Amino acid sequence: MPKTLPIEAEKSELGPCHYRISVTVPAARVSQEFDHAYKAASRGMKIPGFRPGHAPASVLRQLLGDGIQEHAREHLFEHTSADALGVVGLRNEVLRMLEFDADQYPVEDGQELQYEFEVETLPQVTLPDWDEIDVAEESTEATDEQLEEALQGLAANHTRFDAVEDGVVDEDHLAEIDLVYELDGETGPEAKGLKFGLGSPLYGADAEAYDEALKGCKAGDQFELQVEFREGFSKENWIGKTGIARISVQQVVKPRHASEEELAEDLSLDSAEELKERLKTRIALDNGQRERERQAHEILQEICRIHPFTLPQRMVEEEAAATAKSNKERMMQNGASEEQAEEEAAKHQEQMLEDAEKRLKHWFVLRKVGQTEKVRVTSKDLDMAYRTIAAQQGMDVKMVKTFYKEQNLVDNLRGEILESKVRAHLVDVVAKHRLQKTVAPLDS
Repeated sequence: MPKTLPIEAEKSELGPCHYRISVTVPAARVSQEFDHAYKAASRGMKIPGFRPGHAPASVLRQLLGDGIQEHAREHLFEHTSADALGVVGLRNEVLRMLEFDADQYPVEDGQELQYEFEVETLPQVTLPDWDEIDVAEESTEATDEQLEEALQGLAANHTRFDAVEDGVVDEDHLAEIDLVYELDGETGPEAKGLKFGLGSPLYGADAEAYDEALKGCKAGDQFELQVEFREGFSKENWIGKTGIARISVQQVVKPRHASEEELAEDLSLDSAEELKERLKTRIALDNGQRERERQAHEILQEICRIHPFTLPQRMVEEEAAATAKSNKERMMQNGASEEQAEEEAAKHQEQMLEDAEKRLKHWFVLRKVGQTEKVRVTSKDLDMAYRTIAAQQGMDVKMVKTFYKEQNLVDNLRGEILESKVRAHLVDVVAKHRLQKTVAPLDS
């Protein structure tokens, strides 16, 4: 196979990591690329009078028709643009080629071709010596405020109901009721010991009628409400019909949060003190995870500060625009008008640009750290991620694996795992060097 003929190329900088590449393809190279394209398209064809792969381009052109011309054009631009990047020293630096319209350049076999295209290149990320990173550790022990908040949240989920003698249902008191449904004299589903309060109407009943009937009730009172049996009701043949609910108030109760002793009992613990110790341990673990995330963020910030670098501006703008679009869609889903969403996005445009630049810089630093420190995603990492997702979603692990493969999401998952591993590696390596700096003076 003849040696590929050279081309000429020049680059001009348009902005940070943004170049225009001007290419001149000599006529002989154009013909060579066309010949390559024709022969590649005809590979395996049996052409009378010629050995396989030895039919001249003129014959192939006649046999393959106009379609081969377009294929040859694509072949030409693909090969020569790659060569041009090598000529100007950017072959391994290109992040992406920007919009390129090949149709604006007429191409003729045997004639010189000149064209231009633009590329964005990878930012030049330089990692500092780890000794240069100074990120202080913060305590992860549970604070009194965190413990109290955890106790209150737990107590709210273990509500107690104290009977109120001679009490009546009002804003502070609930009714403990027994309930039975009826339709045309036929008795239906029933329930006992339900607790209802004002403002939380019985399923299928009119809200105002419900509040009016329940307000002021005391133990022993009875009343009935008209109810509509809606989709999902247990007796399917009643759905869409109107019946009644007969309600008997057994007692009036006042809800309260469980005490620490009651919580310990509910959780099969020996004492309130054991409950607190367990909560402190869990809080400390959560604090530790948040602290590692904070440290990773601060380390990334420090790396960007010590060795600043620039990003392609268009990339930053696209990232900010994607965030703005997502925010607008979320606002409109929550009831905002399109105009309101647009106004809100405009208010935060500068901040979104700043945040987008920070996110992208951190991503490129993580990429560099992963390459330099040889952080890899193993099959064990993937299996663990699948198991975690399966547990969170209540699904079988095999189903999760199948879903990710069928939806082509495995590479995305790998990327998420890799980013998480690199962040953890950053924290560990900086902590290691911090410890070495602390121990060294003691040894001396």
